[in-house]
Amino acid sequence: MVSPKTAHNHPDFLNKQSWEIAREKSVLARSEKDIVNRAVIAKEGMAFADSCVMRTPEESACYYYRAINTNIYIRATGKKHEERKLKTIISDLKRVIALNDKFDHGGAYRNLGRLYSENGLKDTLTAISYLEKAVQTDANYPENHIYLAQAMLDAGMKEEAREHLKDSISLVSQWKTNDGYPIWVETNKAISQKLD
Repeated sequence: MVSPKTAHNHPDFLNKQSWEIAREKSVLARSEKDIVNRAVIAKEGMAFADSCVMRTPEESACYYYRAINTNIYIRATGKKHEERKLKTIISDLKRVIALNDKFDHGGAYRNLGRLYSENGLKDTLTAISYLEKAVQTDANYPENHIYLAQAMLDAGMKEEAREHLKDSISLVSQWKTNDGYPIWVETNKAISQKLD
C-alpha cells in the first residue's frame, strides 16, 4: 500500500502530482473486481487527494479525485448513506465547479447528477439538472449523454432519453481509447433495451 507519506519510497510516484496518483487510483479501483481491494485502492486515492488539497487548494483536480475515490469507497464498503462522506463528495464537486466547471468534460456536474440519481439520494429532477449542465459544458463527451439518458428514462421522459442515447451512441465510437469506452458501450445497450 502506497500513501502520500511513503511515496518517497516509490520512485514512480516522485514526479507525479498527488492528483494524478489519485486519478490513477480511481481508475484502478473502478476496474478492481475484488470489492475489498477496491475499497483499499479507493482509500489510497482519497489519501493522495487529501494531500493534494492540503498542498494546492486551488487545484480543481484535487477535489475532483477526492470525490471520485470517496464515492468508490462508499460503494465498495456498502456505506452508501454515510451522510458525512456524501456531504464531502457534494462539497468537493461544487468546489470543482467553482474552480473549473469544465474539468473532466463537466465531470463535477456529471458526478453530482449520478450521485443524485444513484446513491440513495434519489432526486431525479436535481440529477437531470446537473446532467443537463454536464451536456451543456461538453456536448461531445458521451458519458454526459449516457447518464442524462438514464436519469431521463428513470423520470419517465422516454423521448428525451432516446435523444441523448442517440447522441451518446454517435459519440462513443470517437472515444475508443478512453478508459470508459467498454462501459459506455454496455451502458448504451442496457439503456437501449429499456427503451424498446
